[in-house]
Amino acid sequence: MAKTPAASTSTVEKERSEFRQLLLQNPNYFGNLEKSALKPVKKLVANTGYEQLNCVGYNPDKQFLEATISIKQPFGYAGDLCHAGSTEYVRFFIDYGSGWVDAGLAGAVVHDIPTEHDCAKQPTKPLIYVASLKLSPKIVRCCTHPVLPKVHAILSWNLVPPAGAANVGWLPPWGNALDCHVQIKPRPWSIFCLLEEISGSLNQKLKVPQLFEQVQYNPIPIPDPPPLSVGELALMYTGKEAKAQKIEVESHRFGTSDLHMALSSGAFSEQLITQQSENWKAAGIDLSAAIGALQETNANTTYEQIECLGIDDSAPERLVATFRIKRPNGYSGNLCQAGSKEYVAFWADWDNKCKFSYMGTVVVNVHDIASIPKDGLCYSAILPVDLTYHRRSCKEPKVARIRAVLSWSVPPSTTDPNALNYWGNRLDTHVQINPGEVVTGLPPAKIRNLGGVPVEDIDTAANGMTLPAAVFAHYPGNAADAWGLSRACPFGGQVVVEGNYYLPYYYRVKVHKATDPPTSYTVLGDSFLVERWDTGFDLQTSTGGFFKFLDPATHFDRTLALFNTSGDALWEVQLDLATAPNTASIFASSPWYRLQLDNTAPEGPPASPLTMDIHITSGGGDCKDIGQGDTITGNFIADDLHFGGWALSTEPNTLTTPSNQPTTTPLLPGTSAAPAPGGHTWTVNTAAPIAMKPCGYVVRLDVVDRTIVNSVPGQHNSNHIEVGLCLRAK
Repeated sequence: MAKTPAASTSTVEKERSEFRQLLLQNPNYFGNLEKSALKPVKKLVANTGYEQLNCVGYNPDKQFLEATISIKQPFGYAGDLCHAGSTEYVRFFIDYGSGWVDAGLAGAVVHDIPTEHDCAKQPTKPLIYVASLKLSPKIVRCCTHPVLPKVHAILSWNLVPPAGAANVGWLPPWGNALDCHVQIKPRPWSIFCLLEEISGSLNQKLKVPQLFEQVQYNPIPIPDPPPLSVGELALMYTGKEAKAQKIEVESHRFGTSDLHMALSSGAFSEQLITQQSENWKAAGIDLSAAIGALQETNANTTYEQIECLGIDDSAPERLVATFRIKRPNGYSGNLCQAGSKEYVAFWADWDNKCKFSYMGTVVVNVHDIASIPKDGLCYSAILPVDLTYHRRSCKEPKVARIRAVLSWSVPPSTTDPNALNYWGNRLDTHVQINPGEVVTGLPPAKIRNLGGVPVEDIDTAANGMTLPAAVFAHYPGNAADAWGLSRACPFGGQVVVEGNYYLPYYYRVKVHKATDPPTSYTVLGDSFLVERWDTGFDLQTSTGGFFKFLDPATHFDRTLALFNTSGDALWEVQLDLATAPNTASIFASSPWYRLQLDNTAPEGPPASPLTMDIHITSGGGDCKDIGQGDTITGNFIADDLHFGGWALSTEPNTLTTPSNQPTTTPLLPGTSAAPAPGGHTWTVNTAAPIAMKPCGYVVRLDVVDRTIVNSVPGQHNSNHIEVGLCLRAK
């Protein structure tokens, strides 16, 4: 590729290069906090000069929200691929009709990458990244009631969008926000759905009999509905009821499948044409006119259109194409019927040779939905890919061109990347493949993630703790240190060991305490479930401690083994690859990866060392009577070897018995450790801002460490302790 000289960092404006420092000086430096009392220094809100959120989509089967991000510049992202770079954060909100809900945080790590020109002489910017978030829908209804929530996504460079539904209107200095409606997959047909349908027809609510309450949502095993015939489709789209509802779907649209069969030379026969002609005549539509109209139809996007295409390079890597459904009708049936298929074929030119390789085709089921919003519905097609043999070192950015071809009802070509069918379109983009070991020949033995964190973000050679910039592999918007202080974190609970899948080989995972010799290892041979890309899970079972790799094209996650930990020791983990399930067939072994464990929660009395405690020092001490309106004073200890944070609260605190919450003197953040013996001082004013009622209260101290428990964000070792008091009327 021909390179465009990268600009020096001096060409990056101060508001970009010193972004965090400026925010530390003044959180409203850029004027994006509308209700802040702080005066802006330079107004900068939703600037998309460097990055832009272009699409939001959802895959109803995989239950993934997808945000597609364009990276437009060769610089301004805090370092090249050999450095940490920066994060494009995406927070998703979802509204099912009763208000916004914070769905969670995702992200993509980006870097300074020179702009080049590919073999087709096209610039490689923008580079397209995808940030993904697993969504478990809060509302799922029967097929007779479409669930079409609105999704709002906020893209923010290097600044986490604030959590909580109240922040749905927040805008970042760098980035933007985008909305689109999505469709939630209906629940399977069940007793509940049956009674709901009958209730609707009778205009009377029927109650599920008590005998069936526990199984009312269990799927009823009935066959999938068959595709509608051309006669049924003609009646639905051109009959009296359709005309009354002003439904307009062309015959060469709803008859595409039949017509394509007639036009395909391999399927041509006089008997077939005669039969089709009779069927169309019986349906009151002109077959020859429809054939002529379809022959003149090519890459029509009035019903559906691909709008974005990118890559999510978190494990497992996947190509993501987002397309929009534009109309309420023309998709061969509603959600209770078979509907139709949107096919997306993916192609890639990994090595800049202007030659596309076919990667696979994904099918997304779509339907007629009368209540479709004006902006349509946004769907995403997701294809897993293995990039092991396409990576380079961080000194050689690897940029590839990918293509997605959308085709409705008729599968797209698997041999010609330029072919377009009747309905749909194609889209080309450039993507960046994360650097890594250059692999040729047999696959390498390498663990990708330990405890949910990439091994590159863990000091696996020494202390086994996360590095300062560590983020979760599957939640790249979430830092290992949940408080954002870049502190090193240990691991606990169930540590998931992940790596690439390599057919047709075998593997095993071994662990041992770092203080013991490697020969004293234990094999992690317990069975576990692996999620499929379509639906369900498969049980992965070992043979003599060896597992056979599953097919990466059919299985979603990349779990290799589960390490159910205990204690607080330093351990080591190693991966072996083999051609058969025995030690004699091992052809590669990874390094021993160190992992520091911490499964001990903060402890109160009588533990030693004491890491949490709380007392009242005024009014006679703990568990005494306190006069109504008095100020209570006390102290607390909150500490741990891997301290995370603390929180104080007064209970009860309800509508009927409100209470004032403790404050520290001086005012301290919850991440400021309070070590023994003195700890921190706290006070509760029982008179203001609320005049607390006479009652028995406790002041509660919660202490949490920063251990990554069970390999996911937000789970830590924690404990709490209370001190009681009785507030009496004076």
